[in-house]
Amino acid sequence: MATGESLRPLAFAFRISQSYITRIIQLVLKSLSLRLPGILLKPPSKEDLIQIARDFWEKWNFPNCVGSIDGKHIRIFCPGKSGSLFFNYKDYFSIVLLAIVDANCKFIYVDIGSYGKEGDSGIFSKSSLYKLIKQGKYFPPNAKLPSSNQTLPYVHVGDEAFRLETHMMRPYTRGEARKDYEKTIFNYRLSRARRTAENSFGLLSQVFRVFYSPIALKSATTDHLVLSACCLHNLLRSRYIENTFNYYYNFDCSETEPSQNMIGLARAGGYANFEGFLVRDEFKKFFNSEEGAVP
Repeated sequence: MATGESLRPLAFAFRISQSYITRIIQLVLKSLSLRLPGILLKPPSKEDLIQIARDFWEKWNFPNCVGSIDGKHIRIFCPGKSGSLFFNYKDYFSIVLLAIVDANCKFIYVDIGSYGKEGDSGIFSKSSLYKLIKQGKYFPPNAKLPSSNQTLPYVHVGDEAFRLETHMMRPYTRGEARKDYEKTIFNYRLSRARRTAENSFGLLSQVFRVFYSPIALKSATTDHLVLSACCLHNLLRSRYIENTFNYYYNFDCSETEPSQNMIGLARAGGYANFEGFLVRDEFKKFFNSEEGAVP
């Protein structure tokens, strides 16, 4: 996972047969994917979501945001007898990693293994998390915006590929933003919060170089690999945040985030509902008010 080596060079390097290395990898990844999520990728409670919203406001200037959502293609070799199910719009075979990320670039929720031909909006709409949201069991109650008496729901932020809903904010179209400067401000603030997901995918592939080349494993093993990598990423981010806090406290210097390294999905959003338009407009008004403006 760390080097991205194929199995044949590993067999030569460690003098172990390729078939036995394959067996080792399958067993270890399956064990990691079963044991690590309960420790490093636990479902957040409503108190956790409120704390995530505070972090988004303090670091990225977007209030009532409990996660940045995005989908990325993980390049693979074509599975046998799969036809064009895994063939994506970038002309290669892949599975989709749909992730929700907090303000510190840690994964909150992941959906792994969808076909490469699918869009992230459709994947999210059939996920287990979306069912909880529709049942009203996921988001905390509506809360007031900072330094304001206006109450708005907690939301996720995504790109144009997602459907605009009460709890899902997407940017205004480019045509709308050109005509209205307030909408441009909203798009800027949303992009500041949304880039945490892009940063997370960049950090993930920077540490686990296996994502830089097609993965030559069975589909089930690939799913275990991606889930294990996401859990280990959270472990490394927690350690990094702890060290960075001590570093800032002692030396008062700054750090920069690496750029993205994975290919984004096609921008093909679904329908929007009326409540989503109202919530987005209220956020836009807040960002352009004295209470919500930033330098």
